[in-house]
This record gives sequence, C-alpha cells and structure tokens, in this order.
Amino acid sequence: MKAVAAAALGLAAGIVVTRRSHRAAISPWWDERVGPTRLRRSDLPVGGTLALLTAAALRQLGHPGAAGVIAGLGVGAAAGAVGTGLAHPLPPLRR
Repeated sequence: MKAVAAAALGLAAGIVVTRRSHRAAISPWWDERVGPTRLRRSDLPVGGTLALLTAAALRQLGHPGAAGVIAGLGVGAAAGAVGTGLAHPLPPLRR
C-alpha cells in the first residue's frame, strides 16, 4: 500500500512540476521539442528515471521496502510528466 500511495504522490508531483515548466521554463533548453515529437524536453521523465535507478540501488543494498516506495514515486512522476506533455503538446511541426 505504501508504494501505491507513493505512486499517487509521484504522479501529482510529476503533473505539477511539468505544468509549471510549461508555463515558465527554468531555461530555454527545457522548452525545446524532443525530436520530431510534440513533447517538450520538460516532459521527459528525468526525475522518475532517477528515482527508479535509486530504487534499484536500494534493492541491491537490501532495503526492499524503501525501494518499493521510491519505485512508486518514480513511476508516478514519470507518468505525470509524460501524461502532462501528451495533454498539453506543442503545435505540430511545419514542414
């Protein structure tokens, strides 16, 4: 149950942080398009990826409970970031 609550918290955080970066990006680099897609760089699940790597390290160190919570945060944050990018994409590329 702790991992589910952590995933919900991560989802909320991913949405809030990504929406904030859509409105006022910290740097122009974050507001650039990701390849030919309509996603911004700020929509990439960087925080979620780092959380999943941390969870893997914790699991290797013998802390499965903490690893589950951190993995839940990571999955939630990644889903929030990508989901927000899909809900508020950039305009299509003009060719």
